[in-house]
Amino acid sequence: MFSKSGLACSFTATGFCPGNPLEGLMTRKILVVDDNLDTRELTHLHLTTEGFVVVVASDGREGLYMAVAEQPDLIIADISKPEPGVIELLKQLKAQPELDNVPILVLTAFGNEEMDQAIRAGAHRAMNKPVHLDSLMDEVRELIAVSERG
Repeated sequence: MFSKSGLACSFTATGFCPGNPLEGLMTRKILVVDDNLDTRELTHLHLTTEGFVVVVASDGREGLYMAVAEQPDLIIADISKPEPGVIELLKQLKAQPELDNVPILVLTAFGNEEMDQAIRAGAHRAMNKPVHLDSLMDEVRELIAVSERG
């Protein structure tokens, strides 16, 4: 795994630590960009089960539109996207002032070179596929916590 930040947190899906009386008042929204319908549906199911609001997009163009329209707290993007491609999508997302601080997690089956390229283009993290769901949830919670700290 590659990371811009070495921060760790055990925050819940709602962004609050367990036992906090405010827990449940804030729901975090995640945008999932993946061209594979089965992967989108599985990721959507798992994240909603964990308490997140999830919106999905099937390609980079739709992902950019949904990111601007939905203002997610986290974006998860698969690197095998068709045009504009995830690297171009990352650049376009970072060019949007209202999205500049939204953390982006890139998933790829292509290896370290693509992971490095994604990090250089603006992703906060990159993970190799296949991704174990527990590892994905750890990354999601950590990136949500980082985005809350601004």
